[in-house]
Amino acid sequence: MAENDMEEKMSFAELFEASSESPGRKLFPGEMASGRVVKISKDTVFVDLGGKSEGLADIQEFLDKGGNLTIKQGDGVELRVASIRDGIHLTKGMKVQGANALEILREAKENLIPVEGRVLKVIKGGFEVDLSGIRAFCPLSQINLSFCEKPEDHVGARCPFRIMEIKEKGKNIIVSRRVLLEEEQEKKSKETLARLKPDLECEGRVTKLADFGAFVDIGGIEGMVHISEISHGRISHPSEILKPGQQVKVKVMKIEADKEGRPKVSLSIKALEPDSWEKGLEFEEGDIICGKVSRLTDFGAFVEVALGVDGLVHISEISYERVPHPSRFLHEGDSVEVVVMGIDRQTHRISLSIKEATIKKRMEKEGEGSEKVRLEVGQVLRGIVEDIKPYGLFVRLPQLGMKVRGLLPIGELKDSEKGDVKKRFPKGKEIQVEIVSIDEKGRIGLSQKAIYEREDREDYKRFLEREDKAGKLGTLGDIFKNLKLK
Repeated sequence: MAENDMEEKMSFAELFEASSESPGRKLFPGEMASGRVVKISKDTVFVDLGGKSEGLADIQEFLDKGGNLTIKQGDGVELRVASIRDGIHLTKGMKVQGANALEILREAKENLIPVEGRVLKVIKGGFEVDLSGIRAFCPLSQINLSFCEKPEDHVGARCPFRIMEIKEKGKNIIVSRRVLLEEEQEKKSKETLARLKPDLECEGRVTKLADFGAFVDIGGIEGMVHISEISHGRISHPSEILKPGQQVKVKVMKIEADKEGRPKVSLSIKALEPDSWEKGLEFEEGDIICGKVSRLTDFGAFVEVALGVDGLVHISEISYERVPHPSRFLHEGDSVEVVVMGIDRQTHRISLSIKEATIKKRMEKEGEGSEKVRLEVGQVLRGIVEDIKPYGLFVRLPQLGMKVRGLLPIGELKDSEKGDVKKRFPKGKEIQVEIVSIDEKGRIGLSQKAIYEREDREDYKRFLEREDKAGKLGTLGDIFKNLKLK
């Protein structure tokens, strides 16, 4: 053992001699120093501080509660310079002990070295802190970076404190934990700022919420996620999705300096999440879906039909009645049923119709329109009057498709419907028509007359069949044949 002790003493002497011969940059008490562990003895840890400077720290600094060593040779460490007398002495935080405890506190205050303390209890205006037998006072505002809502949560905690004042020969000692946290945050912020750049993805913690967005700590620097960058869907307040303390993944969108020269960082949460177009829409053209009116304009209403996806209901597709402005029929936040009239996946545009949804729902309820019918001459369909011209009516045929229409000439109206065509056939009126022609360009000719003429022929045929079965009709010869003369 004596030989080992001698080797350790010789090793330290050699290390100290080497550091004295070729000193690195000058270190001062209280300053943070980073280095690498080069040797671990029974009581001391030797740290290479660079520039041929060596420091030493008590091995107790690196033992866990079970007495196990938490470092090994080659590990990087960061410690505070406790003293530069007889070499560079390093510490995590000064231990207050022994008869010269008060002198240790004064040295810690002078050199800005933290001391370990335990929060004993909550007292008026702050906390009573035990510094290894010496009582100190920590003001409520100095226990944390943010406002302390629940002081009792800190009782029993062991943490480092900065000595701020020593008065009345040690009877009045004021300490602060906040100062150390601010120093640590400033250091982290500098490291974060050095690596920060647009498009960087990182993790952060929500610190507070505001009406316009959320503030997120991304490592000593607080960035802001605007409410429009929280979700692809529309939200009225960040609290619908986020809460203080929540861990989130964010993307750096922009970095600029504010009026005071401090970094102003804009973040986004939704930029890291696929939108509904990327994931794939869950509806197709012709589907009836439910949406929420997101905003109104002079030319129509935008309806949210998927998370962050709006479709346009043009003012002409709101109702078959005349619509002077969408606000007459709709309000923001209204739930509405719409038919998907078209989807442009390249421009991310969707056209919708409320009036078509009303018609289609009614037709499906009555057993029509649930399936498309074949386009062929002779088909009798239900149509919707879409436009009126002097020569006839343009009639849309929903059973053939949402955009299929045909022409019903004035001459093909049934006789009882002729007259004031505009009054008898307002836009949106449902009528029954028959397909009577399809030309080479796919134009569809319609007729009302053909339906009723065929119905008249069929009615007459049924009448003849009925009368024939009853024996009430025959030839003139049959009548005279059966006639008996007196």
